[in-house]
Amino acid sequence: MSLIKENILLLPSDPVRIGFIPLIDCAPFVIAKEKGFFAHEGVDVVLSKEASWASIRDKVAFNVLDGAHMLASMPIAATLGIGTIKKAMQTSFTVSHNGNGITIGNALYDELQHYSDSSADIRSGAALKKLIDSRDHQAVPLRFAIVYPYSSHNYQLRDWLSRVGIDPDKDVQITVVPPVKMLDALKSGEIDGYCVGEPWNSLAVEQGVGHMLVTGYEIWGSTPEKVFGVSSVWAEQNEPVHLAIIRALEKACAWVDESANQPELLSILSHPDYLNSTVEQLVYGFSAIKPKGQFDWPMEAYQRFSGSEINKPLPSYALWIMAQMHRWQQLEEVPSLNDVAEQVYRKDLYYKALGLDMDDDDSWRLSSGIEPNWLEAVSSGDVRLHSEGILKGFNE
Repeated sequence: MSLIKENILLLPSDPVRIGFIPLIDCAPFVIAKEKGFFAHEGVDVVLSKEASWASIRDKVAFNVLDGAHMLASMPIAATLGIGTIKKAMQTSFTVSHNGNGITIGNALYDELQHYSDSSADIRSGAALKKLIDSRDHQAVPLRFAIVYPYSSHNYQLRDWLSRVGIDPDKDVQITVVPPVKMLDALKSGEIDGYCVGEPWNSLAVEQGVGHMLVTGYEIWGSTPEKVFGVSSVWAEQNEPVHLAIIRALEKACAWVDESANQPELLSILSHPDYLNSTVEQLVYGFSAIKPKGQFDWPMEAYQRFSGSEINKPLPSYALWIMAQMHRWQQLEEVPSLNDVAEQVYRKDLYYKALGLDMDDDDSWRLSSGIEPNWLEAVSSGDVRLHSEGILKGFNE
């Protein structure tokens, strides 16, 4: 499919195969293709709709795809060999911040009413803690879904639960469900709640089958959600093409964030080749259109796609994600956290692609005195993410 009307002459090159998951935050990849941003950079891109994050990971690892729309934590997990074969991956471009939420089904919400004095008790998880404490230990645990074990969704859900004393590994059951199947799983009672990106939280509210409790922004502040990820070998062997793709995505992200473009954006995304949804189902992920339903998103919680503070890959976030992996028993030790963060989150290539002078800011680096204890310091709560997100750093 192509909505481009004019013919654009491409530079001679093999097609670049980029995978995506049909979520709202695949928008920059779709727009870069449909509005000709890839073509204007001389790159012939073929987009491939994929069914799961595991498929994305494996196809990039085995060179079936050249790159992909990825969870921000995925290049780190692959590089460290967590949950998969060890394959060096990297990102030089952050596609989006924010967009996640935690939603529960009506049955659980109604039950929580008996354990709360206000809606704040339900949204904070305090009522859920009381409910769990009151249940028979032989009862089937409450079931929450996430999109992938090595994702912000998993870590944000676990963080939210743990803040009120709920043990995510003992008190509830956490399972993986593809985003597009979560709403049906909630309707059928297969799961009691989930942490997922939009539009699946707002759609649950609109369809009257669930209640959204909290956004990812309210848990972690503004943090990277999706990135453009590639294998490190591919990036090294195809640097001119790689840098051209970064430039095209930067232009596409700015186009996506422009409110005047959003009617056309929703029309393009709704096509069967992409999200295969109605325009009405897609309005929730974009701040220019006020969402319906009982839960109004804080403006800061919407997905953000453009600006150097959004698109620049942040090694500091790689440090934070590795600490979350350690906190939840996915990662033991790393020889050099600083080295891994710098090798995976390549802000040097971001600057090179855009023709900018590289900044000398290395304040993200952990000092030699702090680095050996960093993972444990985060796990124990001695180091926390700033309430406004990774752009503000950490609190000790």
